[in-house]
Amino acid sequence: MPSLDWHDLDSFEPGAIYRHLHSDEIVQFVGVASMPELDGENVGVFRFVEGGGCLIATKRGFNQGETFTPIAEDREAGREPDEATTAEWRAFLDADES
Repeated sequence: MPSLDWHDLDSFEPGAIYRHLHSDEIVQFVGVASMPELDGENVGVFRFVEGGGCLIATKRGFNQGETFTPIAEDREAGREPDEATTAEWRAFLDADES
């Protein structure tokens, strides 16, 4: 599968693992959220698989060449996402949609 970017937000699969090509970090896609700080822009919310923290994919990042490549083989290699952190992010996103 080719790399995905901000224009492909609907194609990202929640819970799927991707490589953030700009940083070479492994991230898990959590979902799409609207950011009031960016005039309501839809952004992709990712969490770093190692070390915690999050990454927000914005249109500005896309304009600077930010892309993500799906890496299903990470799951096959036993690198599973932290379910507790994922649940926290999903609760955050659900609250944002209310």
